[in-house]
Amino acid sequence: MTFVPRPVRLSIIQVLLLLASAIALHAQPALQWDKTLGGDSWDELNGLLTLPDGIIAAGSSRSGLISGNPNDLSWNFLIVKLNLDGQVLWQRVYGGDLDDRLWAIIPTSDGGFLAGGYSYSGISGDKTQPSRGDMDVWVLKLDEAGMLEWERAYGGLYRDELFDMLELPGGGYLLGCNSWSDVWMEKSEPSRGLQDFWFLRIDAQGNLLWEKTIGGSDYDQLNDLEWAPDGTVLVSGGTVSDGNTGELGPEPTRGGMDFWLGKFDLNTRSLLWDHRYGGSGEDYAYALYRSPVSGRLFMGGRSGSSPSPPTAFNNGKNAPFYGGDSDYWLLELNPDGSKMQEWSFGGSGLDDLYDVKENLAGQLVIGGVSDSGISGNKTSASRGGFDYWMLALDANGNTLWQTDLGGTANDAMTRMAIRHDGAYVVGGHSESNIGFEKTENNLGVNDFWVLSFECGLSVEITPDGISSPCSEEPVILDAAIDVCNTCTYLWSTGDTGTSIVIPPGLEGQYSISVLDESGCAAFDTLQVQFPPPPEIKLDIQDTTVVYGQPVTIGLEEAPGYSYSWSTGATGGSITVFNSGIYELTVTDLNGCSAVGSARVNAIRKHAIWVPNIFSPNSDGYNDYATISANESVSEVISFQIADRWGGLCYRRDGFFPYYLTDGWDGTCNGQPAPPGVYSWLARVEFLDGSRELFEGSITIVR
Repeated sequence: MTFVPRPVRLSIIQVLLLLASAIALHAQPALQWDKTLGGDSWDELNGLLTLPDGIIAAGSSRSGLISGNPNDLSWNFLIVKLNLDGQVLWQRVYGGDLDDRLWAIIPTSDGGFLAGGYSYSGISGDKTQPSRGDMDVWVLKLDEAGMLEWERAYGGLYRDELFDMLELPGGGYLLGCNSWSDVWMEKSEPSRGLQDFWFLRIDAQGNLLWEKTIGGSDYDQLNDLEWAPDGTVLVSGGTVSDGNTGELGPEPTRGGMDFWLGKFDLNTRSLLWDHRYGGSGEDYAYALYRSPVSGRLFMGGRSGSSPSPPTAFNNGKNAPFYGGDSDYWLLELNPDGSKMQEWSFGGSGLDDLYDVKENLAGQLVIGGVSDSGISGNKTSASRGGFDYWMLALDANGNTLWQTDLGGTANDAMTRMAIRHDGAYVVGGHSESNIGFEKTENNLGVNDFWVLSFECGLSVEITPDGISSPCSEEPVILDAAIDVCNTCTYLWSTGDTGTSIVIPPGLEGQYSISVLDESGCAAFDTLQVQFPPPPEIKLDIQDTTVVYGQPVTIGLEEAPGYSYSWSTGATGGSITVFNSGIYELTVTDLNGCSAVGSARVNAIRKHAIWVPNIFSPNSDGYNDYATISANESVSEVISFQIADRWGGLCYRRDGFFPYYLTDGWDGTCNGQPAPPGVYSWLARVEFLDGSRELFEGSITIVR
């Protein structure tokens, strides 16, 4: 099995603030799930990204069944998205008629991805541009679902391939490539040696803006790009070129292949400085990493060198060599490239470091491939042939834990990533069937193999009290995790306790980040806001009723609320008879009050009725002239009827005019009054105490 390192910049969570605490306990993380992906032939993973909603596993595939063409034995780009439980969400294959291999994938600011590597293909399949020569740089822009938006090829006459990419502020991308080509097509400068570093600047649509060749007299290999704090680009890889050749600085070779680090200025398109590190043997730098949390800079890879004396710049090798083919070799560097610390890890076999990360607790996590048994400073037992080998280190490089992961055959880790909750995700390729950590059989000759570790930490903000502008009591937000005595807490307010106090009447959004000693993180957010004020919506407003008719106004009572009317009543509703404005004050549980009002208009419309004609002939119909009133009338003080000369024919005083069955019988002075028109007069008192005089006429017919 061949293990070829292909560096990819990984997506890792950015935290608002670094949580600083003493780390006392270091438990090895538990494996949550593993997933085997691939087809009937060769599949090699060279890219791994963690997203808020899933994981991207990317690489190259020779499995024709995956591409839908069983007879296609050429390499194609293979990109798979998994959810956080390891289930496949989608799978995409891109390529032409010849070999096309993916070495790098990065997330883009629009939610999509940029994938790149090399292509031998001419115009065919997904490749729309002709081959430049032997091997071209090939870049694909994909949307968030992995669908192709555009693709571009760049190159000269010979071998040109991409190994890493950066998205640039303001748009576009920097491509980090290697080139054997002289001037041809997109290559505008001659080769410096056998293979050179080649930088391409493209816009957001893939159009080439400029390109630059940098190198020495021999072989130079670019593997990784990282941003420097000042906006320049750090470039790492390896070199066997002599110093003071091409653009390389004066430092001489240390042995065979050396670790190499350069600083490249995008504005001047020039190499500002470069340094090499190594011993007398072969040293290959496969990983460059600048932590987004602490800003620490690390470079790592494989070393076959014994310790060698340092130079004035200390770019020799001080760490021990444990034998075998190679060890992990890890350097911590200052911003100027000078060495701060270095460590080596390995046993009696081959140990190649492919990736470096710093977790949220400030611990280093390094991983790669190993076939060493327990030997040297390797204390975890081998599974099969080659295994994934992971180590966690404290800030000083002391081992916190280490583990082998694999099946009974060969398994090679190439990439690591960290999920939002701090859980590790690792990926590479595998020839193993079920055994040890591998829970699924091999699908073809060699498959993608992705593993996710478990972070079971969870936190919930619990409020005690209710924030109110009318309350004098504060609200306490508590986020303590009882089962985690070593957890550290960071609130969005800057507080680091398990709880915070919110002053009375203060609204806002409050977040907590909790970190345990293993780098697992948990997050929660709570919106503290005032409850809505008491709602005053009286059932009847601006109501017109007839005097004496009751009307009920108010609202449904809520438990614990108090109610006060302008009449002195203390319920949710009242019944009134009279005109007026009735106000209700409602006070909630927090002492907040609101006032609502309703206007009631009581009118006397059609309060008195007297017939204008009657026939007093004793036939039992319409024999009496009566007065009637509605409920707004309290009493008829006096009801009188007179003839045309003012002579009084009928009078009745002090009665209630409801449902009368008698009245004036049509006589005057004891004699039947002749037919004609007579006048009536009524003085009435209403329920509100007011009095009013009514008059009219009535006609007798016989």
